[in-house]
Amino acid sequence: MGKRNKVTTRDIAEYAGVSQSTVSMILSEKKNVSFGAETVDKVKKAAKALGYRKPVKKKKAPDRSLSQTIMILCPSVSNGYYNSVVHSIVEKAEEYGYTTLTAVTFRSAEREEAYWKLFAENELAGIISLYPLTKYTEANALAKRIPVVSIGEKPEGIRFNSVELDSQKPGFMMAEHLVQLGHRHIAFISAPVVKKEISRTRRLAGLQQYYREAGLDPALIKLFCPTLKAYADYPHTGAEYQAGYDMTIRALDAETPATAFVGNSDDISFGILAALADRGIRVPEDVSVAGFDNNRISSMPQISLTTVEHSSWQKGQNAVEMIHRKNTSREAGNDNMPIVRMEYEPELIVRGSTGPAKPHT
Repeated sequence: MGKRNKVTTRDIAEYAGVSQSTVSMILSEKKNVSFGAETVDKVKKAAKALGYRKPVKKKKAPDRSLSQTIMILCPSVSNGYYNSVVHSIVEKAEEYGYTTLTAVTFRSAEREEAYWKLFAENELAGIISLYPLTKYTEANALAKRIPVVSIGEKPEGIRFNSVELDSQKPGFMMAEHLVQLGHRHIAFISAPVVKKEISRTRRLAGLQQYYREAGLDPALIKLFCPTLKAYADYPHTGAEYQAGYDMTIRALDAETPATAFVGNSDDISFGILAALADRGIRVPEDVSVAGFDNNRISSMPQISLTTVEHSSWQKGQNAVEMIHRKNTSREAGNDNMPIVRMEYEPELIVRGSTGPAKPHT
């Protein structure tokens, strides 16, 4: 048998007079394991004397089996808005010969991080995120080799294409509509309003902005939302509906003077409508109700929800087109396409759920 040229941990163990496992743990600097200074020194000197070199791990090439697949990073598929965007992406992707897979995160930073690691191991056609990312630094790094598009509010610091809506504008428009109907006290019902949920904070800011410009006190707008912990305890399916219901009951029990209830999303507003119906409160005769998103169900005659259209279908299609253009450009040898930022203007859709404010008696 020919002589081995490569020095192994077994050779070092025999030379130093210790076990092979001891050598392996010392040379790999294994955590939570400690050895005496004399043993460590003996092993390292033996390794040096024998000319041991640490094996270099070969970098794994990305798997190409998903190279024609667009991954969709989505917080929930039960929400009507996200459902619409996903469907539009799937339809447009098929036109270009792409397949799609949807990764649901429930807005969990841990799930999001796990998906970005998975994406990094694959050669993908593209990635579309439907909500403000927590781990956008990972997305920035991956965008250097895979087309990435953000749909919705754009977090500061992202370095890839985006299809946007400034949610402060819909909030401003909704406040203007309600004030013109004579409403002054508004209950803003939402899922948790926290810094990273940009659309929620900006819709509230838009309502407040109109009040300031109209010479009204923004304090007339009261926020009702569950805590992060309470919201996390809701079932993922129907969480926004349940938040809308529960927060409306809380507002009513607190004897809110609000003559208008505004849900941060249409799904929230459906919960508002249910709670008001259970309390025997008529819409719009007693109070008005409005939302955002213009879900398909919102236009049903039995609901007829005043809401804001912000082009969910078009945004999904535009995102796929951005990915396809970038892939086509790269295939042609041009990898220097500029970052594109597309913004849609919102449209107020007035329906039967809003009407003149009921005079106080």
